[in-house]
Parts: sequence; structure tokens; C-alpha cells
Amino acid sequence: MPFQTVFIVLSFLGIIDAGYLAYNHIQKKPLICPINAHCSAVTESKWSHMFGVRNEFLGVVYYVGLFGGILGTFLFPSVRPLLFLALVFGTTLGFLFSVFLVFLQAAVIKNYCFYCMISALISFLLFLDSLTLYFS
Repeated sequence: MPFQTVFIVLSFLGIIDAGYLAYNHIQKKPLICPINAHCSAVTESKWSHMFGVRNEFLGVVYYVGLFGGILGTFLFPSVRPLLFLALVFGTTLGFLFSVFLVFLQAAVIKNYCFYCMISALISFLLFLDSLTLYFS
């Protein structure tokens, strides 16, 4: 149960983080980057969208899906092991995508987005938590 609670909190924080980026993009508001970096250099780069969709919108869908998946483990206990496996699969993809995006920031764009790095950290923690949920 505690790891499910952690998963809920992390996925909700991910929704807030990606939602903030999506909201600012829709409103055409500049990002306030709390570190000495230029978030917009990352969020407006040619890498700011994959598969024809902006990364922040992919992030919102990703985190909402994870949030729904973990809630499903409470609502449908008979399929809990299958949902935990789906969460491992989803968080693995999300974590690998985050690693790719962090690599792009470091090696290609040569700038960092604070909110993107927070999302990568959340993805990593969700990945670890999903493994714990599945194997416990």
C-alpha cells in the first residue's frame, strides 16, 4: 500500500509538471526557469515534439495514464498483477524516453529545462516504484 501511495503522488506531480509546461505553451507564456538555464531553448527546440505531438502533451497523457493505472489497482483488485505489469511496461518506456530527452538536452541542445529534468526524475522514481510494486 505505501508504494501505491507513492506512485499516486508521483504521477500526480508529473501531471502538474507536464500540465504547467502545456499550459504555458498554450497561453504562449514564457517559462520561469529557476536555474541558470534557458528552458525555452529546450521547449522550443526542434526536439520539443515527437510523433507529431509536443512533449509536454505526451507527458500529460503519460502521467494521467499512470495515475489511472494505479487507481485501477484499487478499483479492480482481481487484475492487480496485470495492472502492475502494465505500469512496469509504461514506466519503462517513459523512463527510457526521459533518458533520451536528457541526452538531447546535454549533448545536442546544450541547455537544460528545469521542468523537463523534474519530469525525468519523476519518471525514474515511478519506474523504480513500479518495479517494487510488481515484484513485491
